[in-house]
Amino acid sequence: MRRALALAVSLLLAAPALASEVVLSGVEGHPRARFPLAVHVIPFGDAALDAAATKAVDDWNRVALDALGRTVFARVESQEAAQVVVDTRPRDERGLMGFARVEVGPDGVIRLPVRVVVYEPAARGATSRETLLYQVLAHELGHALGLPHNTDPRSLMCCIHASLDFKDPAILSAYVEARRRPDVASAKAQLAAHYQRVWREPR
Repeated sequence: MRRALALAVSLLLAAPALASEVVLSGVEGHPRARFPLAVHVIPFGDAALDAAATKAVDDWNRVALDALGRTVFARVESQEAAQVVVDTRPRDERGLMGFARVEVGPDGVIRLPVRVVVYEPAARGATSRETLLYQVLAHELGHALGLPHNTDPRSLMCCIHASLDFKDPAILSAYVEARRRPDVASAKAQLAAHYQRVWREPR
């Protein structure tokens, strides 16, 4: 029986973006021995977008190696062999950018495979489509690792719905800057703390 089903939907609007609505409590995760997870990203067939997707995976590995002492993803050519499948789709007319489906067992272990969907983005103002794709995919891969949203406007894993006061110029500025220059390293402390907690619990 499922303990949780997380559906993360990222909406990037002209105004401050709404964070994904995902129901992860902060204790869900993968056993240590499961890493690195086999990941397959279905190509867009666009060199720039495919490069941005590759960078998102590589950056999580770089940050995880520093935070956890191990990489978290290993790219595989076959979708059937993947534990995390990233499906790339054409632009969504409703404005959806991406989502992750994360199912969790009663023991708190994330069930495989994890499904991530990212839609082909269009540039928004000064933010390129490659940056938007990187931001959305990196965020959803964070959910695939079990990371919930947080309340740090500078973090890639921001934000818990309605947790930020965008009327505060400092908060708004930090949030916008983080969306324009997304960085997986902004979630490094969260990743380290999350798996310190997860791996301390019996599995």
